[in-house]
Amino acid sequence: MSLLAALPMAALMLDHDLSVSSANPVFLDLLGYKDSEIIGRRFDCLLLTAQTEALGELLRSDDRFSIQLDLRFISARGGSLPASVAVSKVCELDATSKGQLSVILERLDREHALQQVLRIDEALSLAQIANWELQLDTGRILAPRDWLARLGISTEEELTLERALRCVYPQDRDLVASTFEQARNRGASFRIRFRFLSAKGGLRWAECAGRRYPNDSGLAGRICGAILDITDRQLAEQALERYADIVSANPDRIAFVDRGCRIQAANEAFLQGVNQVRNSIIGRSFIEVWGESQLAALLYRNLGHCLDEGRSIIEDVQESGVDGARLDLEVRLFPHQDAQGKVTGIVINARDVTDIREAERRLLQSAAVYSATSEGVLITDASGIIVRVNSAFTQITGYSESEILGQKPSLLNSQWHSRSFFFNMWRRILRQGSWQGNIWNRRKDGEVYRQRLIIRRVNDPRGKVVNFVGVFAERATAPEATRPAEHVIHYDALTKLPNRLLFESRLEHGLELGERKDSSLAVFVLDLDHFSHINSSLGHHIGDDLLRTVGIKLRDTIRPADTLARLRADQFAFLFEDIEDVEEVKEIAERLHKAMRAPIWVRNHLLHVNVSIGIALSADLAESCGSMMAKAESALRQVKRQSRNAFQIYLAEPDTARAEHRRLLGLLRSGLSQGDFKLLYRPGVDMRSDVCDYLEAIVQWEQQEFGRVSSEQVTTLADEIGLTAEIGDWALEESCRQLKHWLRQGLPVLSQGIKICERQLTQGDLVRKMAIILEDSPRIASHLVMEFSECLLIKHREQIMDVFRGLNELGVDIMLTEVGIGWTAPAILQRLPIKTLKIHPNFVEALPDSAHELAVVEVLIAMAQSLELDVRADGVRTEAQKYQLMNLGCARAQGELFSEPLTAPQVSTWLSPKGKTPQPPPQRKS
Repeated sequence: MSLLAALPMAALMLDHDLSVSSANPVFLDLLGYKDSEIIGRRFDCLLLTAQTEALGELLRSDDRFSIQLDLRFISARGGSLPASVAVSKVCELDATSKGQLSVILERLDREHALQQVLRIDEALSLAQIANWELQLDTGRILAPRDWLARLGISTEEELTLERALRCVYPQDRDLVASTFEQARNRGASFRIRFRFLSAKGGLRWAECAGRRYPNDSGLAGRICGAILDITDRQLAEQALERYADIVSANPDRIAFVDRGCRIQAANEAFLQGVNQVRNSIIGRSFIEVWGESQLAALLYRNLGHCLDEGRSIIEDVQESGVDGARLDLEVRLFPHQDAQGKVTGIVINARDVTDIREAERRLLQSAAVYSATSEGVLITDASGIIVRVNSAFTQITGYSESEILGQKPSLLNSQWHSRSFFFNMWRRILRQGSWQGNIWNRRKDGEVYRQRLIIRRVNDPRGKVVNFVGVFAERATAPEATRPAEHVIHYDALTKLPNRLLFESRLEHGLELGERKDSSLAVFVLDLDHFSHINSSLGHHIGDDLLRTVGIKLRDTIRPADTLARLRADQFAFLFEDIEDVEEVKEIAERLHKAMRAPIWVRNHLLHVNVSIGIALSADLAESCGSMMAKAESALRQVKRQSRNAFQIYLAEPDTARAEHRRLLGLLRSGLSQGDFKLLYRPGVDMRSDVCDYLEAIVQWEQQEFGRVSSEQVTTLADEIGLTAEIGDWALEESCRQLKHWLRQGLPVLSQGIKICERQLTQGDLVRKMAIILEDSPRIASHLVMEFSECLLIKHREQIMDVFRGLNELGVDIMLTEVGIGWTAPAILQRLPIKTLKIHPNFVEALPDSAHELAVVEVLIAMAQSLELDVRADGVRTEAQKYQLMNLGCARAQGELFSEPLTAPQVSTWLSPKGKTPQPPPQRKS
């Protein structure tokens, strides 16, 4: 090696397989290679023509020890260099030198080749053309210096394909990258146009052509080609495409007259208007060709304004057509200027606007009728966007024109009709062109009213839908509708159901009637579970619509003779007379629960509503309205305290129930300090392998007197006395302490989640508290997942964004839970550092039978996949649900099918790798 390095001429050594084993500095400097770029490469890769056969014969020959060859070496700087070389066998001094060849460049016409390359590069540079070469093994690009300067790349900086792609205009970058990838893989030649960013900051166009050389050529492993700057040509082509044939194809009559009013040019429409050919009118005066008419008079009257003052003129004139019919023409006169700015003539543009003017006259007539009618009129475009309303519409609905334009008619939806009602309506409109009937809509102030509505479809002459027109008149709710004053006193304005005053009046009457008939009656008080969450997360307008829809569903469930009333907020009451026994009461309660199990669509939100029912039976003749209501409300509180989504028949005195509730809240206050709270862990699994990949920490209250209180009940009670934040902070610290303990034991806890409540979020110090916890335990950050309900993202969007970013900077993952109820926009999810979406259990539990829930789950999974987010299903109870979720692309889940909540010791035993193989967590059978 020292001898090779000391040689004054370029030299290199080849192994028995004709790959370069070493090269001296002279060779490397001459051809511009680095030592790492050449060692191990085939010798033919450095040549324009392969020499494998000649060199192979030299290796196999016993009597020949050297040959002379004239070769052309490929320069790393671009181009090639001719040289005469001597190739010799190396004497077998030891085992390592056996079968080696030495290559010495004896005569090198370097100066001649260099001058030739410089002349070619100079010529190409003047033509804005450059040759280039991409080395596939290194990704390096060889190109002339002037093109490197165009791209803002210094000559000392190595140009790679990745660096070159950054200079390509972003919208064209994928095209260029895919083209080179296809050339690499398929070896096909290519030619593309793309834009690139010059060093001066401008946007320029380039045309690039090239090909990959096959493996048996001297340029193997390279893509070579040329690039040309075509910016000027591209701009010219675009201009030509923009203006070519515009004048000749224009249906308007266009002509050009010089300062003497002689016609110098005219398009085909102008020629047809005068029934002449082009050669017969060129050079003739305009009035001679067109005749004495309003158009000619307009032109000659405005010659001074156009030619001397440079003004444009627009006026309407009337002419007679070929068939004698009257034509309305909109005439435009434009002064034409030459390159020096001198007015050389006038461009005449005459457009036939007969149909337009007639339509305008009819519109003016229709507008007078449209504005004066007492019926509301609403016009939408083909996509259902409101484009016009009349004054009667604003008077009836309460919406001003500025508030309603651009909206959809669904803004007026009362939510009192099923989806099938609207489906049948629009099917009839699209098939038959119109629909009419009675419909319930809602005013701006929330009042629901009945109207007689007619909708008609409007098509253009080609049969394409352009508008829908709705005409409606307000109608009384029923022929026997009550007088306004009486209705306001006795009926609920939101749901149109009897209010508490009317309900208690009917209850008193029912008790009197039952006393005479010796029959029993029952009072049901029904409450929607967690209705406040819907109001807080989705807004009161969604809550109001839900109450109306619930009122309709409940009314349809009972008999016409039974009474349904709305007492307050989300609380309804029923009065059932002539009750036979307790079994009948239970049957009614079951029927009400069954009716409310079906999901409810409210303004594109799919809501699942659970109800709690308290029931009171008239036990003796001394019952009063007040005692019946107190018993039913007491029974309702017992349901709320126990499990919700159930019913309870009155068993205890009202005062006793209230006292027990106050005592329970007092015990909750002292529970934290006395250690009554503990954490349970809900395992989550990867359904493909049944491996536990997640643990969700949940709070449970173990009270000595009342026993185990569920996490949901704890949250409800804590909300009443403002303890949610304190309990949440305790759960956060305790779960982090337990996670740290498990990791120290070496247990395979992949990730552990903890729910964050609204109060913890709004206090504003969640990130600070988390940072303090992680100071002592930084290792747990990568295993920790903070769970936030989707409704918090909707309600506290700005605040939660800051919290998410702060937690992400600490290394903590974010999971959005109960997804689907709020329908957060994908654009918002994409901007936030959210890693996982957890589907709301209400959607999962309805699978596989409910088509609506299945559609929602499919959309949520597809959205998560498109945003590259993980997705986890909550509430899996059956094998059928498991396999359906896996088929939809959701591989991770939680639910009763996999495990009940486990204590920390149970988790430790289950995950422990020591001793016997741990048993899977207990499962519930579906």
